[in-house]
Amino acid sequence: MDQATQATTPTASTESRDLADPRAAYKRVAGIAQRIIDRLTTVMPNAVEVYREAGAYGIRLHFGLGLTAGRGVLEVARIADVEATRDATFAGSEAWIECRANVEGVHLVARALLTKTDADQLMQRTPAPAPAEDDTPPAVDQPVPLGASVLAQVPAVTPAEAIGGGQ
Repeated sequence: MDQATQATTPTASTESRDLADPRAAYKRVAGIAQRIIDRLTTVMPNAVEVYREAGAYGIRLHFGLGLTAGRGVLEVARIADVEATRDATFAGSEAWIECRANVEGVHLVARALLTKTDADQLMQRTPAPAPAEDDTPPAVDQPVPLGASVLAQVPAVTPAEAIGGGQ
């Protein structure tokens, strides 16, 4: 008895499947982006970009400006199990920090722009300021009683004419 044989075909790679069905590929990458965002606890990105480049989709998380934004990048780096880096080639008083990772076969970049001082602090390139010698909390200014305020001494301004031109 003759048996029918079928030619075996190799399993298609993720990239070739992505090219065959771009909508499904986009949805898969958008789902990965959503799972990363769902794990963030520090700060949400200002923008999430699912992009296609050289035939493959990727994810960019834009955290914006400042120290808090930089903390968001560090959290993404922790989630993706990679190190955040600082762009040392950027000229000016600012510094980019970013992390680059491959998550489930998808290229991921998270970035934030900080002052060089904040970037140094965040990336722990300079030691944090030493705590004060004594353990007393810093002095807090007491509120000024309303009667002693300069604003309480200013006379009220009353219009000479009724507002709206009426008499």
